[in-house]
Amino acid sequence: VIKTVDADKNSTTSLAEADVIVAGGRGMKKAENFAILSQCAEKLNAAVGASRVAVDSDWVPYSMQVGQTGEKVSPKVYIACGISGSIQHFAGMKTSEMVIALNVDENAAIMSICDYYAVSDAMDVIPELIKLL
Repeated sequence: VIKTVDADKNSTTSLAEADVIVAGGRGMKKAENFAILSQCAEKLNAAVGASRVAVDSDWVPYSMQVGQTGEKVSPKVYIACGISGSIQHFAGMKTSEMVIALNVDENAAIMSICDYYAVSDAMDVIPELIKLL
């Protein structure tokens, strides 16, 4: 059973309890693009998380922040979309069983700590994934 979290609704499941998390960072480019992550999360029965950059940019609420100063999460699958993988972010998601990263920078720190990655723009990959799902 996969638990879900929707940060925009009153949910009884916290981000920290989610089995699958789709998280976005600077690579999501603007607040409106988090709607795409929400659509993907809905298809995957997942929660949506964010990096501190996304929260500090007022793209998403603090309740979605994963990292040293946010939620500490341990999902079965953590999909990092446009997240560079700073040491502070890693501190919040390092106990994830599987990490999948989408980033245009093949040298981003997240690439060295993930199980699978694609050197690609999340804004290209996620809409295609939604179609496939």
